[in-house]
Amino acid sequence: MEKNFELFLTQLYESVEHPDLFEDALTTASDMLGTSGVHLYTYDAAKPEERLNYVARIDTAFELEYTTDYFPHDYRIERVHKSPYGQVITDAEITTEHGLKTNPVHQLLPKYEVYDLMGTNLTKGDNFGWFGVSSLRVGDGFTPLQRKMFERMIPHASRALHYRQRVKSLEMKLSLQDRVAAELPFGLIVFSQHTISSINPEALEILEHGFLKLKKAGLACAERKHNRKLAEAHVSALHGGLPLLKLTDERSGITYLIQMFNPKPQAAGGAVEAAQYLAVKIMMTGTTEQADRAVLENMADAFRLSKAETNVICAVLSNQSLQAYSKSRSVRLDTVRKQLRSALYKMNINSQKQLFQLYEVFRSFSR
Repeated sequence: MEKNFELFLTQLYESVEHPDLFEDALTTASDMLGTSGVHLYTYDAAKPEERLNYVARIDTAFELEYTTDYFPHDYRIERVHKSPYGQVITDAEITTEHGLKTNPVHQLLPKYEVYDLMGTNLTKGDNFGWFGVSSLRVGDGFTPLQRKMFERMIPHASRALHYRQRVKSLEMKLSLQDRVAAELPFGLIVFSQHTISSINPEALEILEHGFLKLKKAGLACAERKHNRKLAEAHVSALHGGLPLLKLTDERSGITYLIQMFNPKPQAAGGAVEAAQYLAVKIMMTGTTEQADRAVLENMADAFRLSKAETNVICAVLSNQSLQAYSKSRSVRLDTVRKQLRSALYKMNINSQKQLFQLYEVFRSFSR
């Protein structure tokens, strides 16, 4: 169960940057809870364009019909508003006998296979917020174990939903469209209590450049002058901030965009628990200069590299991710990684950082 919860958290963190992945995270939540549909939602009638809506195992048509035709007349909204933020509530707290008999929303819900509800109030300011799940069948209700597991998910779902709002705003300020951002590979590292909880392949690839380094509780930099900024960002994220750093490797000209966040749990009673997770997202931008083919040919001749090996180191030296390179060549990513390892072995080096250094040596002799 703990492994599944870690998977849920990782998927949730990735969803903050790539909202199309929210469905995967909510599906994992549904599997863990043994429930049906899951709904994560925030809406302000005065600002409909800022609405966020994520569902799993619920027809996507539900939210549009509900928001357009039923939300303004749903008597349960006021009752959800009055419940404490982050506290588990069920139908018993948000429905009335009169409402069950007279309000049309209760005819809409079964149409979309939404039955017994368990949820929580995630409202902030004028934005109504809701995180809820439906039972598999009418009258199933929820067991104490299901309530306990759902309660554990609440602070993370809350943080992800409201971080998503802030990230969306940040993307607009940076003039980054979701469509473009979704095409850019990014590294994701999740730290949990001074250990690495998870790290994706893109992060490992970025670390190979040698500019950023791992330490027990976060990131460090090969250029020490940046470490103070990183340390301050760590502290900010652990206290609920959303710091964004822009660090440039003067040697290679590569710029690293680093974003940190932490879903700081908050108990239903209002007591803040110690921060347990730090998620770090890294993107590489900057120079798009192509590696000099004449220099690459000299390196290939010196180390007897194959054409495939030469092409992959050309991609690395041109700051193209292996993932993007594999797609452009219609070659499996595993195959590309093997080609790179083979090339590095022939050149008697161990990292992409050493590859850049070796390239500079050959380029200096080619001038």
